[in-house]
Amino acid sequence: MIDKIKNTFGLSDQESKIISKEISSHAFINLTKKKIDNFLLSHNEKNDGKINLKSYPYYMVIEPTNSCNLGCPLCPTGLKASSRKKGLMKPDNFFKLIDSLNGYCIELALQNWGEPTINKNLPAMLNYCKENNIYTVLSTNLSIKHKDDYLEKLTSSGLSFLHVDLDGLDQQTYEKYRIKGNLNLVLENIEKITQIKKRLGLKTPYIHCSMLAMSHNEHQISEFLSMKDKLGVDEIVVDKIQVNPNLSSQWLPKEKRYVYESYEDGKASTKSSLPNSLKKCDWPWSGFVINWDASVSPCCIVDDPKSDFGNLFDYNLKIQDLWNNDFFISSRAEFVDRSKIINNNICNVCKNQTHNSKLNRVGDSFAIKL
Repeated sequence: MIDKIKNTFGLSDQESKIISKEISSHAFINLTKKKIDNFLLSHNEKNDGKINLKSYPYYMVIEPTNSCNLGCPLCPTGLKASSRKKGLMKPDNFFKLIDSLNGYCIELALQNWGEPTINKNLPAMLNYCKENNIYTVLSTNLSIKHKDDYLEKLTSSGLSFLHVDLDGLDQQTYEKYRIKGNLNLVLENIEKITQIKKRLGLKTPYIHCSMLAMSHNEHQISEFLSMKDKLGVDEIVVDKIQVNPNLSSQWLPKEKRYVYESYEDGKASTKSSLPNSLKKCDWPWSGFVINWDASVSPCCIVDDPKSDFGNLFDYNLKIQDLWNNDFFISSRAEFVDRSKIINNNICNVCKNQTHNSKLNRVGDSFAIKL
């Protein structure tokens, strides 16, 4: 596929390597010259240390809701520790936000601090993304008793990539972290979605099941990795969990290859900086999070309305104006030239050291705040 993209858009070998390394191969089918040119401009602006950008954000997160049916103990929503008001994004507002992306968005994730399928307008939102040639990713616990017609609408909506959390192979293990969750219901919903996909002859969504490796479920990892055919999904993976390093390290597995190197003795690579180091964060050059009310967070690890970088409707949906406001300029300056920081915001506190024990957390969660 990358050779086809290279030939279609006249890319150099170096440009092709950059795209194959930094863009999900699943999103290649949605690439256009406009998206590629913007992405390469963004890549160069980051490498050149530009803090006032001509490029547009190419990776976006839009939150359908910040409500959730579960009570996961490392999540601010599950802990009921978040200070942000709960709500659902209205379809009309979502459509306006998609229109404002101006055809530059390569990947759009539709989740943040809630369970996105709670928003019953989600299939219509995904369908609008499909109409606008946007590659979409949805992460869900699938532990809700959805009606069959909703699951059919969701599966046939044009959704590109479906990520399902499956953090245990029996109810006792599963509910240790996915509190209030029902494993049998999750498995039933996965089966229904795979059957709908097969019956309708759909190529998407690509169904991706993940187990977060934790101390209480790591004994099930080997069995989980053998379940791809049994579940009828496209891919099975084991992911690493993020914790509050001061209060929640007991959740980390003993097998250190499943622990980020930014935690003590961890062996897994991470994009986060280690303590006393400075690794340039991708977010200030790639994109941001749009919460259900169109307020903007700089990344998906921040859950703090006091740390917002503005609201897109206050900027009349002019992405570029918000993208180069004082908050974003200051976040980039942290990694380029600190003398150009205009205001000290959450990025200047975090410094991409997202697992640093000195950062303020939302309750016992891994989310950070000012």
